[in-house]
Amino acid sequence: ASVHGDLTSIALVVVAALLCGLAMERFKQPALLGYMVAGVLLGPSALGLVQDQSQIGVLAELGVLMLLFVIGMELSLRIFKRIWRLAAAAAALQIAASLGVFSLLAFVFGWPMPMAVLMGFVVAMSSTAVAIKILQDARELKSRGGRIAVAVLIAQDMAVVPMMLTIGVMGRGGFDWMSAVSLSGAVALLG
Repeated sequence: ASVHGDLTSIALVVVAALLCGLAMERFKQPALLGYMVAGVLLGPSALGLVQDQSQIGVLAELGVLMLLFVIGMELSLRIFKRIWRLAAAAAALQIAASLGVFSLLAFVFGWPMPMAVLMGFVVAMSSTAVAIKILQDARELKSRGGRIAVAVLIAQDMAVVPMMLTIGVMGRGGFDWMSAVSLSGAVALLG
């Protein structure tokens, strides 16, 4: 009986998201905005039809996985391999610039350096699912600019591993040789 209720809830969420997405597209707005409106309407802050936090998390992950699966079906690995170095360089430049800005802010305002590094990493990241959906809706996903943007988004996602290792090492209070080896290995895997 519980599985039947879960499936009914998922179906209700999918239908509501679809209807809100179509309504937004009719007003020449991104469908993604409609999906967010559906989430607000069905969530605990409005109608309260979906209240279980674990169920909300599962629905969110399912939505992102489905979106990325559909986008992955459209990506060409041959084209991606050609622009990979450009994407990795752009992602590295973006992360470095973000770290530089927050390091400067940390110096000016007296913030601790680990906080500046964490904030620099957070600001450097983009939502792959949201950006890809916007590119898809604008019919720019297969353009050269769209392919480069997707490659940069994927490079940012891959950079999460070295970022998390760096934050973990800073949280332990410093670098040791094993931390340096694991961080170097993670960075080498990106290249």
